[in-house]
Amino acid sequence: MLYTLKRGMRLAHITWTFRRIKKSKQATTQQAAQHALSEILAGSRGLPMKFGQIMAGMGEDSSYSKLTQSIEPWPLIDMCPILEAAWQAPIHYKLKSIDESQAAASLGQVHHAYLNAHEEVAIKIQYPDIANAIDAEMKLAGLLPSAGPIKRWQFNLDSYKQTLKDTLHDELDYLHEMKQQLMFYSTMNIEGLHVPRVFPVLCRSNVLVQEWVDGVRLSEVATWSKQARLYVARTLMQTMFQSTFEAGLVHGDPHPGNVLFQYHPNKPTTTLLDFGCMISLPESRRLALLKLILASRGACQVSALDAFVELGFDADKLTYIQSYLPQLMHLLFEPFKQDVAFDTQNWQLSDDVAELLGDERWWFRSACPSDLFLIIRVFQGLIAQLDSINIQLPWWEVLTSAIKQKTLDTCLQWEPGTAPPKHDIQYFGSAEKLYIHIERQSKKPLHIVLPANQALELYGIVPEHARHHIEGSGIDLLAMREHLLKEGLNPQTLIDIQADTHHYHVWLE
Repeated sequence: MLYTLKRGMRLAHITWTFRRIKKSKQATTQQAAQHALSEILAGSRGLPMKFGQIMAGMGEDSSYSKLTQSIEPWPLIDMCPILEAAWQAPIHYKLKSIDESQAAASLGQVHHAYLNAHEEVAIKIQYPDIANAIDAEMKLAGLLPSAGPIKRWQFNLDSYKQTLKDTLHDELDYLHEMKQQLMFYSTMNIEGLHVPRVFPVLCRSNVLVQEWVDGVRLSEVATWSKQARLYVARTLMQTMFQSTFEAGLVHGDPHPGNVLFQYHPNKPTTTLLDFGCMISLPESRRLALLKLILASRGACQVSALDAFVELGFDADKLTYIQSYLPQLMHLLFEPFKQDVAFDTQNWQLSDDVAELLGDERWWFRSACPSDLFLIIRVFQGLIAQLDSINIQLPWWEVLTSAIKQKTLDTCLQWEPGTAPPKHDIQYFGSAEKLYIHIERQSKKPLHIVLPANQALELYGIVPEHARHHIEGSGIDLLAMREHLLKEGLNPQTLIDIQADTHHYHVWLE
């Protein structure tokens, strides 16, 4: 309990600093707060630092770059007992030499060493008690309430927490990581890609030993010749596509610390590190994703709803925006529609989706399966990598060079299974939309448009403070629900009250 409280106090400090960043209106104050948060997250390790590395993204010039490049590692003297306990032998029985760590991360740190057989190796050692720290933080995360869009648009927050928990559990098991690295090594065939060789006999659940690789960061690649940068970019993109559509095993942690580059005039080498966070995609989901890409190019016909559902999206929620899904498909897969190099810097996807769906874009986001955000993050990482080395590539041409023709042929013949929506609540009426309009003093009005049947869920949709004002005016939201079920969802005003500094207006049309 004391351990959990201690981690809880640190999380509370992180939350306070994050809010300070969000509220700051001055760039210098915001940047200072970001650097302060980076320091706090770096000192926390575990779950907070993992979140910080996600915030750092693929960029090496952000305020959080410390989290991917220069975390202060533990002294070697504190890590040696962990190695000896894992190997059940003194260190000199296995190692000729071992250096102080220069690379620390959220769950462990890496040491350069030489085996007695003279192989140069990298030894990743897990921090003691880090599993308990993660467990304590996940318990605290389980206490976090649902609020804002998470509640209003029925996000399955428990599913996201479980995905995070499962992912971190896998990352804490270095033997599992070793198996994934061996599998990735054996299935991938990309020119210019290097996956380090592991030494299974020395690996344990908290120790991973692999060949040592020297290299530079992506920021230095940006200074190379265009020919070299093009080669690196193709290697990165082909790796992404082949692992997604052929292997079904995708490297899911694309921050700068997990990739190194070795310069050769004609064929630079790209080395992937850290296979703890890997994403498994069953064949049906891979085919659904590829089918959407092919359909966006006009190569085949597909029900966008069925394909998204096969990917894992919630069918019931997608039916609210079903008519928009074909257009949304074209927006999401725009880079694959062109046969020429695609400039990602001019791709305004968020703006285009907002223009198409308005507030209803939250239905799409909340319908998204919790594990798919990991794949989205990988695609975002790839885009950031291309931008950072100033290279544009023809996505479709690179995709077809990375996967087999047999995979494309199979996809063209494959049809996603249908999953008709289920509606447990029976309702009727002529209204099509529910409008929620809230005027707030000194703030922009809040205007939300939902399907009419969401009037039955007003109690959960309306923010708690607003519910307090509404029910304080004598309106019983639960009784209103029963009335609408009985009388039908017909055009009418449901709420129109002035409370303190807010005006609440809710109606059906």
